[in-house]
Amino acid sequence: MCDSQSHERHQSSSSCSSVVDVGKQRHPSGFSEMTIRYHNFPQLPHGKGEDSTDSQPFRMHGLEWYLRIHPGGAASANGDDMVSLYLRCKSSADENSTIHAEFSLSLMRSDGQIDSTMSCPINSFRRKRKGWPNFVTRSRVMDGASKLLDDCGSLTVIVKVQLFQEVETDFVPRNTLDFVKLFDEANGITADEFTSSTFDTADVKLSVDGEIIRAHSLILKMASPFLASLCQDSEGEEDEIIPIVGVRPPVFRTLLRHVYGGVTPVDAWNADAEDEEPNILASPSMELLDAANRYGVLSLKILAETKVSSDISVANASDLILYADSKDAALLKERVVDYFCTHAEEIRRHPSFQKVRESTKILDQLLEALLSKRSFRSHSPNSNDQAYGSMSVNLLRKKLNERKLDYDGSREIMIQRLEKWDEINQQESPQADPIVASSQPVEVD
Repeated sequence: MCDSQSHERHQSSSSCSSVVDVGKQRHPSGFSEMTIRYHNFPQLPHGKGEDSTDSQPFRMHGLEWYLRIHPGGAASANGDDMVSLYLRCKSSADENSTIHAEFSLSLMRSDGQIDSTMSCPINSFRRKRKGWPNFVTRSRVMDGASKLLDDCGSLTVIVKVQLFQEVETDFVPRNTLDFVKLFDEANGITADEFTSSTFDTADVKLSVDGEIIRAHSLILKMASPFLASLCQDSEGEEDEIIPIVGVRPPVFRTLLRHVYGGVTPVDAWNADAEDEEPNILASPSMELLDAANRYGVLSLKILAETKVSSDISVANASDLILYADSKDAALLKERVVDYFCTHAEEIRRHPSFQKVRESTKILDQLLEALLSKRSFRSHSPNSNDQAYGSMSVNLLRKKLNERKLDYDGSREIMIQRLEKWDEINQQESPQADPIVASSQPVEVD
């Protein structure tokens, strides 16, 4: 028994506790559903442990699955009056790769009501089937009062599957500069021209909607070459003011603070609380993404991609994939495509999808994603791995960064850079000695 005093002691002690993570965290994909109908169920072979019928392979989450039914029960079923059901991930078996999934199987009655549901918590699919030998009694299925068979003798099974994938660490390059105090003092935020020794060191004046923001050309050259290039024409002209277009003053100020090494405050990413249904394309996080892309601040662009991608929904997925494709926001595009794979029907029914229909390129990419095995995409770094087509955007960017290559651009461009780098370095590397196979046998699972 737990009294209030002991409960208070627990709360007091737990306030100072720490969390230790063990193993890899996984996030759910959301459920996908498939309806399987076994026609003429009474006539299906139903010898216990001998007879089974497999459904045609079907796709969920970009993977192939099939459902096996034993109309007279599997060999492990209790008694002679059972129907057994088993689900198998054909793709994971073919690839000999593990898929972590939660699933449920349900029977649907002829009146549309769900009956006899069995659920399995997160489980590992590889080669074996998962299911229940004692799913339902055959006599109950055959009983007309149960309504489990329709007028044509068909048994309907509803399959629901949700994948659990490893939580990927986003690659967000750090701006190692630490000059935000210099920026603040130059703009009178933490001091003024009478109390600051660095107030007059700013040699660039930027005009954003009539507001003058001061900056330092040397800092811009180090962190934003594109912004620095805008300032080159004004070098030597003390009173030259450079117009900045396409961005609001507070957004551009946040961008410059990031250039100087400042941390972007949480409020800068969030919309007003009163706005119940904010337009994602006009959200603060999207404004920062757009500004960072326009003015070449890559580290802020990638950070903004991670923020925007956390707000993908059925309503905004179509707008986001078109935007991400046009701005080479590779991570955002990948996340939207992944979301589409689990919410395809809802997105296709939404009015905004009409704009996607007009792009043959995007439609082809979405179809390819639905047919591909995106769940087997690699997130784990391996310096020798050159299977770039199966890598996530984060992993591609990490590899480009390790090789000191540009990690901006579309997924296709990043893969081209890595392949070209491999080709050049393989030509320059000396020929390796041939590998001699060991005569010792190797045991494999």
